[in-house]
Amino acid sequence: MELSTVSYRVEDGVAIIGMNRQKAMNSLNQQLFVDMTTAFEAARDDAAVRCVIFTGEGRCFCAGGDIAEMKGIVTNEAFVTFMTIAGGFTKLLNNFPKPVIAAAHGAIAGAGTSLMMGCDVAIVADNASFIVAFGAVGLIPDCGLHYLLPRVVGPNRAKEMMLTQRPVKADELLALGIANKVVPAEELMDTAMKMAKKIARGPLNAYAMSKALFNKYAEVDLATMLADEARDQASARTDVNGEEGLGAFLEKRPANFQ
Repeated sequence: MELSTVSYRVEDGVAIIGMNRQKAMNSLNQQLFVDMTTAFEAARDDAAVRCVIFTGEGRCFCAGGDIAEMKGIVTNEAFVTFMTIAGGFTKLLNNFPKPVIAAAHGAIAGAGTSLMMGCDVAIVADNASFIVAFGAVGLIPDCGLHYLLPRVVGPNRAKEMMLTQRPVKADELLALGIANKVVPAEELMDTAMKMAKKIARGPLNAYAMSKALFNKYAEVDLATMLADEARDQASARTDVNGEEGLGAFLEKRPANFQ
């Protein structure tokens, strides 16, 4: 697997995928979207990978879109192509079957906000600065932020962040529910790895089904959700992980999930 803009390694069942355009503050160009897609597909297809940490190498998580590259795309057709590639990765991230933890530090700007919010859990460093910066360059939020942000903070707060482009610091990210945990910057990756290893010991089949149902919650009524839960719970119960989990509980021993 050749990746020019992404770092990729696997440790103890955890894939650590890092945006790695450090001189450009991990700004998102077309190649980075292509490489992130390749890396996440590799993690998805590798049975040894049970959880993913998504991070940014260097000074920050992601400074947003690569403005120079975007400025050079001058036709509607060409920009739709760029956004289609970005959208393909966005769908992959948001519908990823394995748990994904964002470990974000420094600038989390523009589409970087969308990428962090597309993960299942967000751990941010105390130096994090979350900026919905699109309006500053005459653009609108993308990579799913119109879908993701109001579901967490509500439409009015989402619109205020878009309209003002103000930095939202780590403590407010935690208060708003955008971040699950704030830690000192030097502890970011250790904290993410500790959580990832714990998650990796769990029943991945059950986690995948539950993630899909959580993602679906705002789009269906209660009756549909109950029917979906019944279907998936029956599948989970009859899976080897269901048998192991229930047996381990009754036998008062740690479960050994597959």
